Amino acid sequence: MENDGERPYSVLTRDGVEEKMKKQIDDISGIFLVSKSDATVLLMRLRWDSLRASERLDEDKEKLLTESGLKSVVFDSNLDSSDDDVVSCGICSKIGGEFSGQGKVDDVDVDLISTPFCAHTFCKTCWSEYLEKNFFSLEENKTAIPCPHRDCRSVVGPDTVEKLTVRDQDMYKKYVLRSYREENRELKIKQCPTLNCGFEIEFDREKEDDEHSLNVVCLCGHVFCWRCMLESHRPVTCNNANDWLSRDLKNLLEDSYISSSLSWVDKNTKTCPHCFRHVQFDSFGWSNFVTCACSGQFCWRCLGPSEGHVFGNCVAPSLERIAAKPVSSCLDLWDASQISLALAKSELEAFEPTDLKEEQDIKVIKQGLMLIVQCRQFLKWICVYDYLHTDCDMAKREYLRFLKEHAATLVQSFSETIKKEAERAKTLGCERVKLSTDISNIGNYFYHFVNTLRDGLVEVKAKSYDNYGGPYWLCDRCTYGNSWFIKKCMMCIDPIL
Repeated sequence: MENDGERPYSVLTRDGVEEKMKKQIDDISGIFLVSKSDATVLLMRLRWDSLRASERLDEDKEKLLTESGLKSVVFDSNLDSSDDDVVSCGICSKIGGEFSGQGKVDDVDVDLISTPFCAHTFCKTCWSEYLEKNFFSLEENKTAIPCPHRDCRSVVGPDTVEKLTVRDQDMYKKYVLRSYREENRELKIKQCPTLNCGFEIEFDREKEDDEHSLNVVCLCGHVFCWRCMLESHRPVTCNNANDWLSRDLKNLLEDSYISSSLSWVDKNTKTCPHCFRHVQFDSFGWSNFVTCACSGQFCWRCLGPSEGHVFGNCVAPSLERIAAKPVSSCLDLWDASQISLALAKSELEAFEPTDLKEEQDIKVIKQGLMLIVQCRQFLKWICVYDYLHTDCDMAKREYLRFLKEHAATLVQSFSETIKKEAERAKTLGCERVKLSTDISNIGNYFYHFVNTLRDGLVEVKAKSYDNYGGPYWLCDRCTYGNSWFIKKCMMCIDPIL
């Protein structure tokens, strides 16, 4: 469904993202002769901008390290260092042994740990609580983790965290990885929103465009919008998609419930011509006459009095309307598209590559199945696009539904072809050339479909639109000129409704 150009994003495993991060750290560490711990802190502070970090380190390495809290602070000799060099935790005041890190109090080991750049020591428990409360549990990452001492400018890096508990080390690794993913100025990295998916998407900021950012395809088969992280909702904007899910869809469901109740009343009751109350009559028996609670009697068929009826039989033409072909509502189309999309996803998940012999067959068939999921998802969100067209755009709405039905027919036919080729590939091998051509044709068809909707279905317009301009828009249905401040046609639609 996308143009044949190179995609500006790539799909990585989480291990792959971690490897890219480690390589960036190793490069800064090796080139500028700083420890990997210091390189990690510098890159977090500069939001993983390697070019900027390189320029700053090359310009004045000592200044950058000092500003980043990676240089030793001057120890205050006036601090009380008596009592046989016994020090205590700066938060809970537990006493440790020597400053080197370990001591015993009541036969219990107390590890007092500080950063390499200051003399402020804290026990592991206080370190854990400090990191958890101020950093690990927060939704937004901070560019640096300072020493817990209020006036200290030293920062906490991997070399300090590796002395803490295993849990703290794991939490810190996740924190750094989250910083790399969310604060990166060069790349955008997000996790696939599908539950239990292990893939992550890396997006090049310089190559980001509307075409791809609204339609990111993960290797798990999920297609989502990069901007709002909802499932891919082309041709609808992120705001419209959010409004549809949070407001419009709920309103339509409520209206549908009310409409179904009113429909039952219309089908099973009639208005008494005497008192104008609704009367229900389930079984006619031998007579068509109904007696209302007001004692008025009338014919159920024609609502007329008993006069003119031969032996109780009505000879007048029926007042019941001839049942017209039901018009599918946006909600009906949405529900049907949901079912089709769920079926396409289940077929993709059920695909077993081990049943096929040729690697190329596996690749082309899976590509076809993923394309079907994208097409079904696109057709589903066209229902919202349909909903956004008001009654004064009836011509475009009818044309859009025609295009949608035609596209759905093509996708269904292509789906049947994929199933046949998958069965054939188990024994003889599939027709890869033909299947690849079909995939290309379907993709191009939907690509141009998207562009048609993006242009606003310009090929559909009322004749009265030709060579017309001014402070009015013309209704597609009745061609009445309405003010641009009015959304619904004043002539053929009641403005109060």
